[in-house]
Amino acid sequence: MDRIGVRLLVLLFCISITLCTVAEDIPEDCGEQKSRMLESGEFEGCKVTEDQKTVKRVALVLGASGETGKEVLQQLVNRPEYSRIVSIGRRQLDLPSDPSYERVEQKVVDFDHLEKYSAEFEGVDAAFCCLGTTRAKSGADGFVKVDHDYVLQAAKLLKANHCPEFHLLTSKGSNENSWLLFPSTKGKVENDVTALDFDHLSIYRPGLLLCDRKDRRFFENILQSLARYTDKSSWWSVPTDVVASAMVITSLKVEKEKV
Repeated sequence: MDRIGVRLLVLLFCISITLCTVAEDIPEDCGEQKSRMLESGEFEGCKVTEDQKTVKRVALVLGASGETGKEVLQQLVNRPEYSRIVSIGRRQLDLPSDPSYERVEQKVVDFDHLEKYSAEFEGVDAAFCCLGTTRAKSGADGFVKVDHDYVLQAAKLLKANHCPEFHLLTSKGSNENSWLLFPSTKGKVENDVTALDFDHLSIYRPGLLLCDRKDRRFFENILQSLARYTDKSSWWSVPTDVVASAMVITSLKVEKEKV
């Protein structure tokens, strides 16, 4: 099956995410429905070998305070392949008291002066970027600053510190040529991060994210309720834990190709 066919299969039958793997193709046998996920959280055909589990890795998470970032952090602490997990954020998070979270190191930074924190980005094997805000919350300029500028600056620091792989969460419909701010900003940050030439870059474009957000707005609540009852096949919506699982599992795949 060619590259376009694989992407379509993943979009329709996996988790409504276009795994826009700039650095790698998605194996055909991973393009299954999310119901084919194993209880351990692995997709059939993407299992991690025993030899790989002996290699301890360092992960870095940006945006762990958000709904998807929170899920990525949980997925990572449950994976023995990651011996150290660095969470970069504006403030300390109240993490679960579970012993597995003892591997998480929280680093508080000023994103407006991120270049001062280069040392916090050293020694990372895989970075997961879930940074994001909304125009309603931060205004147009604030949205671009977070979803583009902060993301790109963090990616540059990781690249400068020789991080080999970057996993970027954007959104379905990302398009730098769009007249709309949201898809345009997402498309631009995808292109700018791609230009950094990471050894392995995966871009995830989910549709409507399904989660139990505490501050969920009225119309968002309506959309999420509608999606849960009508979008059983994840055509235009996807739970945040499924997105997080795809990101972490992709980072553990053995064979990865550079563009």
